[in-house]
Amino acid sequence: MRNRPTGITLIAIVYLILGVLSLLWSSLVFGIGGLGALIGGLFGGAPAVVAGVSGAWAGLLGVVTAIVQIAVGIGLLRLRRWAWYLALVAVVLTVIQGVVGVFGGGLFAFVCGCFGLLLPLAILVYLLRPGVRQAFGFESTAIVPSGR
Repeated sequence: MRNRPTGITLIAIVYLILGVLSLLWSSLVFGIGGLGALIGGLFGGAPAVVAGVSGAWAGLLGVVTAIVQIAVGIGLLRLRRWAWYLALVAVVLTVIQGVVGVFGGGLFAFVCGCFGLLLPLAILVYLLRPGVRQAFGFESTAIVPSGR
């Protein structure tokens, strides 16, 4: 059995906590959106229907995202390769989104955005460390899976 690095345990716990909170919030958004669409439809309020349907779709997307976050958290705890890949993709997308956001505003957005990029960049570097990759069954020098 492989030893799970402490950092992976912490990242997995964060994924699980954020996934559960996102699931609760997104379920609420989905429910309120659906209720708004229903009430708007019953009383002939087209703007309420549009807003409700939009909210319901946003909530549904949030629920799906939350389920993926929870799955990644569990997968990281169990040292599954697919969870490492998903965590890596998520962090890379967060970094890209943050870089785009940094240049989308003024000086305040730039400074805050740079500080906001520190944690995702640290997680990215951590996930790519040889010891962490080995814990997930990768060769120490390559990101490509070993022949298992």
